[in-house]
Amino acid sequence: MTMTDEQVTRPDFSVVGHTEADDASTHLSQARTIELLLEGSERPNRTVPIRRSFLQLSKPSGSKVPGALRSLVANRQERALDLYLLVAAVTHKPDYEVTTWSSTWARSIGIFDEKTGAAAVSRAWKTLKNLGLISTARGKGRQTTVTKRLEDGSGNYTPPGKRNEPYLQLPFEYWDHDLHLNLSLPGKALYLIALANHMPPRDTRFPLVHTRIAQHYGLAERTVANGIKDLITHGVLEQKGVQRYATLAVRNGWATRPLYEICAPFSRRGPAPTPTVWAEDFSEL
Repeated sequence: MTMTDEQVTRPDFSVVGHTEADDASTHLSQARTIELLLEGSERPNRTVPIRRSFLQLSKPSGSKVPGALRSLVANRQERALDLYLLVAAVTHKPDYEVTTWSSTWARSIGIFDEKTGAAAVSRAWKTLKNLGLISTARGKGRQTTVTKRLEDGSGNYTPPGKRNEPYLQLPFEYWDHDLHLNLSLPGKALYLIALANHMPPRDTRFPLVHTRIAQHYGLAERTVANGIKDLITHGVLEQKGVQRYATLAVRNGWATRPLYEICAPFSRRGPAPTPTVWAEDFSEL
């Protein structure tokens, strides 16, 4: 997808005496930049499908290992995660690519100085390329073409529905309601994990067991706890009762754990993924 002049507006420096300032006053705002990027995606249900393999990889042996999300969180690559989610959103059409200026991406993460922004975006692209999540090429007019790759970094992108793979759906409300600004990096990571566990119509409630989430996704337990707290604080997640389960970890064989539900309008919309057995089915704990 190539951004047009109508989709991305650059400052008009043709006026005599006008000079560019290194702040937001002479640039399109961060919010409007993101809005135009998302409008250009032309996604009818305003959700972004992201394969579960971004969170957790399945090995040929059947074992599970953490996916690319773990690396982004462990290395505190929040800007790279922010840009990846936007790239995943706007690359909707069959070429799965977007061509625009680095200054556009910089504004989307709140950087308005072109030199600083170009460096930050370049570092983020390098991180994502090293994970195999994107590729980049020189576009026309000093723009960059970013092409989305498979979420496990293994090859060229295809939509998850065609490969019968489990996936989550990130709603555009993530940006509409400023979660990209207000959530911490742990909160963003746990939001994606929560979306992967949110499986209506089977049940809208699900457990988020700290030790198991940490084990499955390679996150520190403190990161998991902080992420859940962040989601509750910002009205994304709500505790909805408790679940009683059998376990030999306690003397009488019964224990309880909280159940959570994603609050409207932050839950998935659109067609549900193909039913599957999820790694977070804790019924046997």
